[in-house]
Amino acid sequence: MRRGVYFLANDTVYEQAVAFLSSFRRFNPTIPLRLVPFADNVERVAALASRFSFDVWQRPELLRECDDISKRFHGEVAGQYRKLAMWSGEFDEFVYIDCDTVVLHSIDLVFPHLANFDFIVSNSNVPDARRWVWRDSILRARALSPRQISFAANTGFVGSKRGLLDMDTVRAKLDRALALAPHMELLCREQPLLNYLIVTSGRPHTSLLAMMVVSGDMSIPLERWGGADIGVVRDGQVVTPEGGSPTLLVHWAGEFQKVRSESGRIPHHELWSYYRDLVPQA
Repeated sequence: MRRGVYFLANDTVYEQAVAFLSSFRRFNPTIPLRLVPFADNVERVAALASRFSFDVWQRPELLRECDDISKRFHGEVAGQYRKLAMWSGEFDEFVYIDCDTVVLHSIDLVFPHLANFDFIVSNSNVPDARRWVWRDSILRARALSPRQISFAANTGFVGSKRGLLDMDTVRAKLDRALALAPHMELLCREQPLLNYLIVTSGRPHTSLLAMMVVSGDMSIPLERWGGADIGVVRDGQVVTPEGGSPTLLVHWAGEFQKVRSESGRIPHHELWSYYRDLVPQA
């Protein structure tokens, strides 16, 4: 069985990719890693391949098919939909991670759980999170059950298995998904579609947060949102309070876009820059 990790990036997010790669390889030095191009301009990021030991996705026809799906939802290409190609990739079991993160833990912990679950995300079933997946109108549409709607997963971190959401499967469900587009929060790009595909798959799915809540196992590391108070940061790590769950990764979802529009600095800039500055900028 071949296991590996995918990430999306292009040269527009070069500095974010550097911070992600620096942190990822500190805690995951050997696992295979593959760049899925967010767009075609990946020359600078791809030039980091030997430094950080990753390769680049080589099946452009699958990426174009993902682009076509994004056009049906948005009328334009949104590179986030290229995540769909991973289920047709070479890794039998894989983890996908957004590159607007720093990774602070080994991701090996995910793979044993794939014996019991076919999809594992970082966070789900958080009451306030539904608005990042579904609009309120989904509750009246009666197309999904309350349980399916409440899953409302963050799709910046996904563990799964090859073939479960291959392109044949996605194509077969696409018209039904498009019918729900008016109820999706499409500002979050692919996140509503991926949620729909996961909760209607008929396959077991969960999140690290849900596993921690159900089991009470505080050793399960969790994702922290970079826009919130994540606690004490020291020497490139988030200090785990006594009795708390360790930090798997810090994800600045939405924060880099906000900074670009407001010309500020992301929250916890010192943590992100710690990893960005480990590598001289090319």
